[in-house]
Amino acid sequence: MRILRPIAIVFSTLWLAACGGSSDEETATYPNAYIQMYNGSANSANTTLTLTLDTTDTSVGSATYADVTTLVSIEEATYKLKLTYKSDSTTTKTIKEDTVGLVNGQKTMLFMTGDFASPDLLKLDFVRDDTLDDQFKINFMNLVNNTTTYDIYVGDSTKTFADASLVGSAGYKTASQFATKAVGSYFVYVTRGGDKNVLFKSAAVAFNSETEYVLVLRSATGPQQNKFAIDVVGNTTTVLTQEEVNSSAQFRVYNSINDVNPGKIFLGDLTATPAFANVPADTLTAYTETTAGDYRVSLADANNNLIMRNGLVTLNQNAVKSIVFYRDAANAAAAITVTDSKLPQVFDFVFNAVNVIPNYNQVSLYFVAPGQTMETTPYFVNTLNYASQTLVTLPTGEYTMFVVHKDTNNNKILLAQTELTQLKTGSNYLLVAEPDALSLSGYKLSLNK
Repeated sequence: MRILRPIAIVFSTLWLAACGGSSDEETATYPNAYIQMYNGSANSANTTLTLTLDTTDTSVGSATYADVTTLVSIEEATYKLKLTYKSDSTTTKTIKEDTVGLVNGQKTMLFMTGDFASPDLLKLDFVRDDTLDDQFKINFMNLVNNTTTYDIYVGDSTKTFADASLVGSAGYKTASQFATKAVGSYFVYVTRGGDKNVLFKSAAVAFNSETEYVLVLRSATGPQQNKFAIDVVGNTTTVLTQEEVNSSAQFRVYNSINDVNPGKIFLGDLTATPAFANVPADTLTAYTETTAGDYRVSLADANNNLIMRNGLVTLNQNAVKSIVFYRDAANAAAAITVTDSKLPQVFDFVFNAVNVIPNYNQVSLYFVAPGQTMETTPYFVNTLNYASQTLVTLPTGEYTMFVVHKDTNNNKILLAQTELTQLKTGSNYLLVAEPDALSLSGYKLSLNK
């Protein structure tokens, strides 16, 4: 087994040096230079990379956290680069300007890391190999912010870790060398440098293309703490995110049933300890961790009277979900399960909106910033059916949120609204439109976190 040494990645907050390669590496298969950017800044907005040569701009594309831009083919040259984002629907801000040298026959990967207020750019150059024959090349970039060096192994997905081979080792903000493997299905393993204790095992990953793959090792996002994720980056905009195959799942519940106050929620056996023993009405619990699996979910009141039974929730490994309990049009208890975003909630907030108002087939939602109205805001959900959910994305800011019913003539009936609310960094929101006998309209719009 050959131990591979890390490659140092050139980076700076002031300038970005080209490294390695020359135009002699140009091939008939890869005659141009190639560039792609990975967004590794956890508190970032959707970020756009633009290259400029003389007076000509080339947009490489945009990427949210843990995602990549398109792979752009471009002529060999030294370019000015600019990283920008939209702070609102009309304003574009620049967060970094730099230069980058691109070489024919090479792929340049840029990794934006660190605090989005002043991000670093890491630069990885490698020759695109057109001699691969039923083979692929693989390396990894370590973006886990600590002092530990990690090893990554890959092993045949029909075998165990004992048969896996080392890809390489890397500390924070460095990358391993490339290793060449036969195309096929592999498990990916992570250990501490020089150790054989497995910290992470992926599901089987199909490396079927004769190309170079870059694995990005990073900290997992969402409610789970101190766990890894690996993003598999090829030559497309599709990033295959791998999380620990044996991890547990997490879920939380919202009790929208006013006459079940408090409620008890059971997973599986009703004789077991409740997953949540005391959930007041109009309350969203914190997340709790449980073994991945398919579960019967049931709701009982404080006197152990069964209110709902035989609901079903599937919690896969690493799943993060919310369950909303409500009464349907027949006054029977029911539940909706939604999958929550694992993205850091900083510049963009991604959350579920759920409609459990039974009196109307559908409603509309409006998210109105100060100085705007329902007619001028760009942020709205035109149709949200009863007993359904939708995913909402809002840039950071203050909003008054409205739930409205439109009749057949498009006349609006205001059902409920929130106070003007500042979205708070790191909050995993859940928005519920629900009945409320105590309000003047008979409804309310609850923004929970």
